[in-house]
Parts: sequence; C-alpha cells; structure tokens
Amino acid sequence: MPSREFELRVRDMLAEIDVVEEVVAGLSVEVFAQNQQALRAVLYSLAVIGEAVASAIDDLEAADPAIPWQQIRGMRNAVIHEYFRVDVETVWQTTQLDLPMLKVALQQILDELDMRR
Repeated sequence: MPSREFELRVRDMLAEIDVVEEVVAGLSVEVFAQNQQALRAVLYSLAVIGEAVASAIDDLEAADPAIPWQQIRGMRNAVIHEYFRVDVETVWQTTQLDLPMLKVALQQILDELDMRR
C-alpha cells in the first residue's frame, strides 16, 4: 500500500504550485534570481512536486500520458542531488511556463477522480 493515496499526492502538487505562484507573483527573473528566500521556497516546492510524482508515477502516467512526468521527477532529482548546478533561469522558466500547464493537467486529473465517485 502506498504511503499516501494518489488523490492526496495530486492535491499536494497543486498546493505547491499555489505556493510557487504566490512566491513569484510580481517578481522579475532578475529580482527572483537575487531573492534567496524566494528561490529556496520555489526549489523546495519543486522538490515536493517531484517527490509526489515519483511516488505516484504509474498512476500519473496512466491518467495523463502527455505530461512529461519523468522530467518532473528529474527536476526534483536535480534540485536535491545536483543543487550546486541548479540554473536559476531554468527554474524561472519552470515557474512561468511549465507549472501553469501542470496545474491545469492536475486539476483535470482531480476532476476525473471526482466524476468516478
């Protein structure tokens, strides 16, 4: 039995995306790059999202095979294991481009789960 059920993992990811949105709201990439508190908060959220993906990857791939789940998990691995190589521009682009699309996909997964009940 998994340590946390699938729906809760999806909700965890959505909650972390909300945190990232709050942290980066109104910031430019330049300000973000200089704000260590914001950068650390976003990196932590990316790690949580990646861990949730890693823990539920089979269910996520079945729910939406179009999302690059392996890359999301890879981002977590980079943040945790290759922290000294983290590229702030890549992190910024993730917050601006990838997370909004992921949020939509995760909400659709939740909607599907709700319809099955």
